[in-house]
Amino acid sequence: MIVYKSFEEIEEIKSPVVTIGNFDGVHRGHQALIKAVLDEKVKIDGTSVVITFYPHPLTVINPYVKIEQITPIDDKLRILKNLGVDVTILIKFDDQFSNITADKFVDEIIYKKIKSKKVIIGYDFAFGRNKQGDKDFFKKKGEELGFDVSVIDPVIDNGVIISSTKIRGFLKEGKIKEAEKFLGRPYVLKGMVTKGKKIGRLIGFPTANLLIIDYLIPRYGVYAAYAYVDNVKYKAVLNIGPAITFNIEQISFEVHILDFDRDIYGKEVLVEFVERLRGIEKFKDVEMLKKQIKIDIDRAKEILI
Repeated sequence: MIVYKSFEEIEEIKSPVVTIGNFDGVHRGHQALIKAVLDEKVKIDGTSVVITFYPHPLTVINPYVKIEQITPIDDKLRILKNLGVDVTILIKFDDQFSNITADKFVDEIIYKKIKSKKVIIGYDFAFGRNKQGDKDFFKKKGEELGFDVSVIDPVIDNGVIISSTKIRGFLKEGKIKEAEKFLGRPYVLKGMVTKGKKIGRLIGFPTANLLIIDYLIPRYGVYAAYAYVDNVKYKAVLNIGPAITFNIEQISFEVHILDFDRDIYGKEVLVEFVERLRGIEKFKDVEMLKKQIKIDIDRAKEILI
């Protein structure tokens, strides 16, 4: 997959079939849209093109809004590549870009620069200053300039429209299975192993303390998960939240990898969520905590294949 990080970098693209969006999560709704692009590019022997943005546009339009990402940029690009996208145009969304009109964007970028043969957008797509560039606008511009425009209907699961907002809600509620269903894959995040307070090691359950940046952190609690170290998959139990039994308020992300005793400080660990086991609890003493951790590990072993 070719990745362009500005419109100026773009070289000639053969018969581009284009879609546009933030695509946070690259969930099943996004996947349906991208599949339509891939199907169309085969029909016309063209090139599939995804235009996406960073950071999330809402954080620029309203700096007081904090949007936690389901898929930071590197993950998003990896997923798009795995889906078979040929070209991704990754655009920095800043104040200047946020003020571009929908007319100018279509005229200068979609038509003149990319020379799009077809544009495929989602049912709720809106772009440009004051969101002028909705689906009706794109259809009108396509007729004027000579490119086709198609609109993809939402993907609905059990009466609910699949959306990034809904998935964020599931994760914040600790509903891992529901999030996985809407994503079409397990929720994952990555972090670097850093020095922690070594509480786990002191009580007999050593953990890797992960530094998590940019990802949405699910609801505090204890989870059964898989941990990937050097691309090798291990069973794990992870704890997200403060160590309230030890009166520590700092939030940490601690992964206890089962049957594992390597020193992995400084390594990146990918965590794949499977199931939430319980919430954060304050135990009356360390022995009670140790008993509960053993229960958590046994449950995780039953859940993890």
